[in-house]
Amino acid sequence: MQWITRVACAVLLFAAVPSTAIAQQPTRRDLGAATDSLIATYQARLDLTDDQTEGIRTILLSQGEKGQAMFETARGEGREAMMELRPRMEELGEETREQVEALLTEDQIPEYRKIQAEIQEQRQSRMRQRRPGR
Repeated sequence: MQWITRVACAVLLFAAVPSTAIAQQPTRRDLGAATDSLIATYQARLDLTDDQTEGIRTILLSQGEKGQAMFETARGEGREAMMELRPRMEELGEETREQVEALLTEDQIPEYRKIQAEIQEQRQSRMRQRRPGR
């Protein structure tokens, strides 16, 4: 079941900063810290306006809380619910990406997608390190 927890957390933290630990469920404070760190990256690389920054922060926190609630519900319902969690979390991630992109200019979107790809690669690298030989 530990791998299910790791997968669920990895999906939940689709937008989290690469240094965020994914071995356990993030707390509200962790979610806020991860969001702040990610926002700082976005500000530096996307040159966000104040309105964009606040809009993205609101989206990330709201979606993160939805993900945490989905995880907690599934964890309470057992293994089968945990197995069904991944596609639901992926949908939540896609919804979040769409909402964030709606706040960005056409010029900012390619760099945003590049940041997301970098985060995904770093997440996959951490997962490979945890499971040597696979």
